[in-house]
Amino acid sequence: MIPSGLMLALLLAATPLFALGAFQPMLPALGLGWMLGVVALALLDGLISRARDAVDLRREVPAVLSLDAANRVEVVVHNRIGRSLRLILKDDPPEGFAAPDRTHHLRLAPWQREVVSYLVTPHRRGDHHFGGLHLRGLSRLRLAWWQRDIEATEEVRVYPNLQQLREFDALARRGRIEEMGLRSGRFRGEGTEFESLREYIADDSYRQIDWKATARRGSPITRQYQLERNQTLLLLIDAGRMMSAQAGEMTRLDYAINAALMLAHVAERMGDSVGLLAFSDRIKAFVAPVRGAAGAERMLEELYGLEAELVESDYRAAIAFLRARARKRAMVCAFTDLVDPDVSAQALSYLASLRPQHLPMVATLRDSEVTAMAEAEPATAAEAYEKAVAQRTMGERELALARLRSRGVQVADARPEELSSAVVGRYLAIKRRGLL
Repeated sequence: MIPSGLMLALLLAATPLFALGAFQPMLPALGLGWMLGVVALALLDGLISRARDAVDLRREVPAVLSLDAANRVEVVVHNRIGRSLRLILKDDPPEGFAAPDRTHHLRLAPWQREVVSYLVTPHRRGDHHFGGLHLRGLSRLRLAWWQRDIEATEEVRVYPNLQQLREFDALARRGRIEEMGLRSGRFRGEGTEFESLREYIADDSYRQIDWKATARRGSPITRQYQLERNQTLLLLIDAGRMMSAQAGEMTRLDYAINAALMLAHVAERMGDSVGLLAFSDRIKAFVAPVRGAAGAERMLEELYGLEAELVESDYRAAIAFLRARARKRAMVCAFTDLVDPDVSAQALSYLASLRPQHLPMVATLRDSEVTAMAEAEPATAAEAYEKAVAQRTMGERELALARLRSRGVQVADARPEELSSAVVGRYLAIKRRGLL
């Protein structure tokens, strides 16, 4: 039993009787009797209310949740008696889920059914379990709160961020994908694959004019091009030591997986085949390039449980494995990080060696904290030292990326939260320029 505000007020009402005990010895005993009577009445009220107040609870949560995204959880509350109820409901989400609004205060009329909801944000992929539901109800005389713990254990799976894929589809249907930092539309007038003819407009390049069609019609006619389809994209995901570090609430690998899935989704919409190779000191997952939803589903299952390991990634073995299974020219997008200069130099050298058979691209995550240190104005000697170290680290990073660009490797370097739009934007730019 949990005392209510009314019960505490009634108990405090007896305190003057104790204070007046110096003048009338019987008053403290009367006060004590009053307090014992209030407690006994509250206990009886709480027990009767708990036994007779019937409330049904049912949690409704998607079986699959998206990583680092707000996922809605609903709880159905049904008052099954003929009196109004005042309730406090609290859910028990899995450990590590951000759920700031999981406590709800309710007033239910007789027989009323109500749905309450809140948002949870998972920060780790894998299998997780919701615990029980905890319910408090105000007793009939409003003297106490009764409490019940309802067994409602439920397993959910946290996948990479699927909500960003649905958001992309919704924006693409409305022609507004620039809101995700991308250029919109079907990219008519760009690319290398002929699509159609149309009348010339002032902004068209003279190189796009079809002179034969112009002669037939007697007015300028322009050729329209679209991005070439049926090409191959291979996602190469480093799941070694360099990707195990935290970047905010998630690991660098989590951000890389979210960006890889977004890139695969866009490539599938563009008509390209997409494959996957994940590795650390060994090959951890491989999905041969394929078009369509079947390949995307298999890729998602492979990435669902992928975790970074505290080992040095074997780029030599990964590149050899890829060469043996990717005979057709492909764009190879490698998700990695530039943490250790020596290890990074060796890894980037293997990636650059993919040319000219393939077109390599390196997607790296910029460290926001290091960037902030390098740009900050130091106020102490220690801060000045930190700034110098940060600037040196950034300088080494920029030098490594410049060497990659000089060897014909495409680079997408972005903050973790901007990595998805950066790699998709680079991929679309490559398609427009016909580099693949």
